[in-house]
Amino acid sequence: MNTFSRVHSIRLGTSVLLMTGALMIGNVAQATLEFNVGVFSDYLDDGESGSDNNAVVQGGVHYENDSGIFLGTWTSTLGSGEGQEVDLYGGYGFSAGTLDFDVAYVFYYFPELDEEDFGEVQAYAGFGPVFAGFDYTVNADDSAAQGDIIWRAGAGHEIVPSIGLNGELGYSDPDDSDEDGYAFWMLGITKSSDLGEISLAYGSTDESGSQDLFVVGWSVSF
Repeated sequence: MNTFSRVHSIRLGTSVLLMTGALMIGNVAQATLEFNVGVFSDYLDDGESGSDNNAVVQGGVHYENDSGIFLGTWTSTLGSGEGQEVDLYGGYGFSAGTLDFDVAYVFYYFPELDEEDFGEVQAYAGFGPVFAGFDYTVNADDSAAQGDIIWRAGAGHEIVPSIGLNGELGYSDPDDSDEDGYAFWMLGITKSSDLGEISLAYGSTDESGSQDLFVVGWSVSF
């Protein structure tokens, strides 16, 4: 699984180990098509709740092939009256020695919210279980968000068979000089089984009055 998919899972869901299921599409192309769906007690998004502390259903489809090209979609329910978030992404991943690199474009679409849609260019490097990179806002309905950057680094590791630890540290750096940046973090543990994956995650930010979030979830990939 490429670095982008790992980052995407950490940012947009609480089940942050790599998706394990894969359907092989053709023996020659060695392409993979993966599906995932889960339910979570909250939507943990860069240390904050993306669903106004409501439970959510999340899921997506990811395709990639040996050329390094990948694309997919991911969606989540949101808070009451806010509809859902729909993400569309595509990119390219490659390796250079022991390092893995991914560059992608992601469009975040909120069909029931006004002036909330935006797109990002994402660039990440990975070394084994460790990754680092940034998300740069290139187009947004809210012009004030144009040029915002989110820096992040993290790692995930299976400490014993079927049990993994993962974490992420990041900094949101708004382009608008009138807005303050903030740091955020996430720590999580997952337990995999034949019935899916159970996850527990903790996340927060260094903003004044920030809420500590503890999120429980279950997900399955196939």
